[in-house]
Parts: sequence; structure tokens; C-alpha cells
Amino acid sequence: MNDYKKLFDHDIKATWLYIKVGVKWLVMALLVAAVCGPIGALFSESIVYVTKLRHIHPWLLYFLPLAGLVIVFMYERFHVAGMGTNNIIKAARHGTVLNALLIPAIFVSTVITHLFGGSAGREGAALQIGGGIANYIGRILHMKKEDFKIMTRVGMASFFSALFGTPLAAAAFGTMVVNVGDVPYSAILPGLISSITSAYIARILGGEVVQFKVMAPAYHPFMYIKIIILAILCAIVSIIFVKTLIYVHKFMITYIKNSYIRILVGGCLVVVLTLLIGNTDYNGAGMDIIEKAIVHGEVKPTAFLMKIIFTAITLESGYKGGEVVPSFFIGATFGCFAAKLLGIPAGFGAAIGMIGIFGAATNSFLSPLFLAMEVFQGVGLLYFALAAIICFIFSGYSGLYTSQRIIFSKVGTMRVDANPNLYHTGDKK
Repeated sequence: MNDYKKLFDHDIKATWLYIKVGVKWLVMALLVAAVCGPIGALFSESIVYVTKLRHIHPWLLYFLPLAGLVIVFMYERFHVAGMGTNNIIKAARHGTVLNALLIPAIFVSTVITHLFGGSAGREGAALQIGGGIANYIGRILHMKKEDFKIMTRVGMASFFSALFGTPLAAAAFGTMVVNVGDVPYSAILPGLISSITSAYIARILGGEVVQFKVMAPAYHPFMYIKIIILAILCAIVSIIFVKTLIYVHKFMITYIKNSYIRILVGGCLVVVLTLLIGNTDYNGAGMDIIEKAIVHGEVKPTAFLMKIIFTAITLESGYKGGEVVPSFFIGATFGCFAAKLLGIPAGFGAAIGMIGIFGAATNSFLSPLFLAMEVFQGVGLLYFALAAIICFIFSGYSGLYTSQRIIFSKVGTMRVDANPNLYHTGDKK
């Protein structure tokens, strides 16, 4: 009888512990969402507003080099020079405390970059802002080191969701991007709750919800083969994108050591390239070009290459934003172009490319699959699943985030525990 009583008491204590922990993380998830949702909506609307402003006043582009000097000065004054998404990933892995001034620094500098025509995204900034907010909340609440790890992941997911309106993709990305192949299950539920809540709050406040209508071809053996070929090509383009960022970064820090001169040179190069091309297709995030590729199947054959060049110069010279939306642009434009050659509907090929290169560049396949479900409403899901997994595998150990850890081999069962781009030095923004 005593044994049964002990077992019963143990079960009661265990159940009560689970309830307490569950309630704690429910409260934390909602708290993070309550902060990330409104700030995410403000950030999204700010990017949209300054992008419209730049289109109305194209002369703003000429001030990009001077705007870069402001960014470098601000980062130095805030003592966050050199900090970026890699620092957020490290904080999520090790439970370290971040400098809270990174939050306003990346917010303002990303808006400045977009206002004056730098070629950058916003999701990298979202990971930094969201992770920074949650990390700061954890510091205020005197959380333990292990809780810091979860909080930072929850913040990353929450702000990603607020910005794009894709809670499933955000929750998967925020919790799984840190260690590829090693999922912290304790972060999944609070990450999902926070992502759903922040997306809802952001939508109420006028935040953007990214969705496109696409027509998927019928499931057919020959179409599967074409999708496989397209996915392999997307993985190769992703590697080219990542390697270009690495080589431009190495060149910049080797030959232009002064950060003020570096960003000045980068800004001037973007201005000159824009004038030579004669349009602003590759300035800013380029969501309008992504829409043209997916919805209308219209794209210039060299668009993906030009975006790679513009983005590499912008980010590696010191401007802020992120590489994820550029990966959407590169994927959509390349996918649209390649699809026409392969006999795949151009718009659907653009959608496959967008999802595939995002997954390849970030070493993820579940988040891209969820993104396809949410952005394209589940159309052609088997094709997206196939493309996401192939891009993930064929991209090898190339990736945007050098602080990311790839735990298991992509082609076997052995544990590799390696960083992407092992020979890459420095911390990309």
C-alpha cells in the first residue's frame, strides 16, 4: 500500500510541476507576444512607409553613403558594433545576456537602410529585435540560464511571425534554426503560442500578412522530376549566394579596415550600380519583384544574380536588415526563370524557388514547408515538401548563419556538430 501511495504522490508532484512550468511559459509566451506584436507591426509599417517614400523621392538614393556613416556611428555609440543575428543565435544556444541597445540600433538602422535604397531584408532584423526583446525580459525577471535559451528562441519566433503573419513557419524557424537536428522541445509550445498571438496583434494593428495565390500543376511523375531538378538548381544558387556574401565580407574587412570608409564605399557602389542598371529593382527588400515573379510569372533572367551582388555589397559593407528576404527574392526570380526552361508554370516555379532557397540558405526544411503552407495556402504541398528537403540536403553545410550548429550529417546518421562555412571569419550582420 505504501508503495502505491508513494507512486501516487510522485505522479501528483510530477503533474503539478508540469502544470506550473506550462503556466509559466504560457505567461512568458503571451508577454513576449504582447511586446513583439505591436513593435513588429510598427517595424513592418515603417519599412513599407520608407519604401514608398523612396519611390516617391528617388533622389534619396544619393544619400545612402552618408546614411551609412550614421549607422556605423550609432552602432559604435551603442557599443553593439559587430553584433548581428549570429549573436542572437549564440545567446539562444548558451543562454547569455545581450546588450539591449541592439534592439533600437537594428530597428533604426534597418529603416535607414531601406529609406536610402540599400539592398537588404528585414527578417534578420526581426530575429535580432525579437530575440533581444525576449532576452531583455528574461533579464528583468532574473531568469535562469536555461530559461534564457528558451526565451530568446520564443522572441525570435514571435517577431518573425509579427512581421510576416506566418506563425507556423516562425515557430519552427525560431526554435530549430539554432541547432540543426537538435530540437529543444520545451521551446516549441511557447514559441508557437507567442507566434500565433503576435501575428494576431500585428494584424489588428495593420501589420502585413504575406500571402500569394498560385496555381499548382497536377501531380505527375514528370512534374516531380522537373521539381527535383529545379530544387537541385536552387540549392546551387543558394550556395552561390552564401559564398558571395562570404567573399565580399572577406574582401571588405581585409582591404577596407575602417568601418566608416567601408560603408561609405559600399554605399557608393550601390548608388553607381543602380545608376548603371537604370532602375531600382534591386534596392530595398524587393517584395514587388517577388510578387511579379510569383503572381505574373515575369522576371528578368539576370535578376537573381543582380540581387546577390546588391545584397552582398549592402550587408557586408555594414548596412543592416537581413539576408532572408533577399533569399526570397533570389529564389523567386531564379525559380521563375528556370521554370520556363524546365516546362514548369513560371509562377509556381517562382514559389518553389522562394521556398527552396530560403530553406537551403538557412539550413532548414520544416520552416520553409510551413511557410509554403501559410503563404501559398497549401497549394501543391507535395511539390513544396520535395523541394524543401532536396534544397536542404543539396545545399550541404553552406548557410547564412555561421554560429548555427549542424548536429547530424545531411547524408548519413553520423554526428558532425559543425558550423556552416567553417572557413568564414567574422560575424555577418
